[in-house]
Amino acid sequence: MAGRVGRAGVGVILPLLGACALAACAGLPSVGGRPLPPEGSQAAEPIYRDLADIPAPPSITPPDVNQGMIEALTADRAKTAQAAEDLRRQPFDQPDPATKLGF
Repeated sequence: MAGRVGRAGVGVILPLLGACALAACAGLPSVGGRPLPPEGSQAAEPIYRDLADIPAPPSITPPDVNQGMIEALTADRAKTAQAAEDLRRQPFDQPDPATKLGF
């Protein structure tokens, strides 16, 4: 008996869901709250960019300049890593808890 009640419920719920879906679509056509243009109207012709005003591409950096920059950045990274390691090795002094801050 319980199986028949479940099937009968599905028979009622499916048409209800279908009716709700149709009701939700009744307000179309609109996009973002604005109505769509009438079907008969044609969109304006597209405007294409004039490709003659595109600037020339930038020049390619020579490989020796690139290699020099790579070496400079590598040296800078090594200096930074060494400075960070030096800071890690330094002792940390805890301030005296009785000292009042001057805020």
